[in-house]
Amino acid sequence: MDIEDVINKYFQQSSTVAHKEIKTGAINQTYHLTANEDKAKKEFILQKMKSIFDVSIMEDVEFITKYLSSKKVLIQKVIRTKDGKSFVQDGALWWRLLSYIPGKTFNSIPSLKHAREAGRLLGEFHNALTDCDYEFKFKLPHLYDTNFVMKKLENTLEKNKDTKKYLELKDIAKNILSIYKNLPRIITLPNRIIHGDLKINNVLFDNASEKALTLIDLDTLMHSTIVVELGDALRSWCMPGGEDVDMVSFDPDVYNIALDGYISTAKFLTPEEKNSIPYGVKLITLELTARFVIDAFEENYFILDSSKYDNLFEQNKKRAENQLEFFKKFSEIKH
Repeated sequence: MDIEDVINKYFQQSSTVAHKEIKTGAINQTYHLTANEDKAKKEFILQKMKSIFDVSIMEDVEFITKYLSSKKVLIQKVIRTKDGKSFVQDGALWWRLLSYIPGKTFNSIPSLKHAREAGRLLGEFHNALTDCDYEFKFKLPHLYDTNFVMKKLENTLEKNKDTKKYLELKDIAKNILSIYKNLPRIITLPNRIIHGDLKINNVLFDNASEKALTLIDLDTLMHSTIVVELGDALRSWCMPGGEDVDMVSFDPDVYNIALDGYISTAKFLTPEEKNSIPYGVKLITLELTARFVIDAFEENYFILDSSKYDNLFEQNKKRAENQLEFFKKFSEIKH
């Protein structure tokens, strides 16, 4: 099925619809649509979803977006087909259409004002969902299951003992496992509904100011803890230049002001949750480091950035090394 076939599932034949691919996503194919219907111009986001996402995710996304809208939180809405479906099946893949919210995204934090705004928006997002009672139909297997990831790393090491890759990756892998074994465990924290993938490019900002408008890409919604959500967000936001830099650093100013913005709106936050946030950054950074090592062995995940690397082994090895360096720099500072 080509994109025109999909578009025809949503729009009347009398409509004129133009599409342009947005090439920033790492998994799904995303298009910006401009439709002229009854002399009115409307814009949408069309996505071709990978098979790792089951169509049941649309029930989750539609419920949560409607719930947030009822709380006056700005969020994309699910657009149904002409025959009332929330997706278009295309063999093993499927498509969905979402409303369009004007704004811009960034691959790294542009300023401290953006950092505070991102934190503020995340707090509002969590705050609006504190009393939401919903059981998710879809969840990516073992997402943020650190014990599972560490066990898989051990098994991957054992399975690859006689390979050249083992010689290059064994030291970092054993280092990860040793650190994790000695990482203190925290007390049980409340389960919250979280976004689950808070790279800064999943925060949409106003075109004319630093104001954070909404969170996008709601494919990893789940019940988890603030440890996971803030751990992943702050790990990502506070690593200037991202995962491919030559010199890794931790930005404490971004960390502090983003956290300040978050606490200003996350009215539900308990003292135990607040105190667990630095631990969360360590835990999720270490888990991601392990995932990169596994991916370096297997070379079957992530898209190759051919402008920087010759193959997925080199790419994932470098990213694992950088994440571990970030872990060390973050751990050196008293939080």
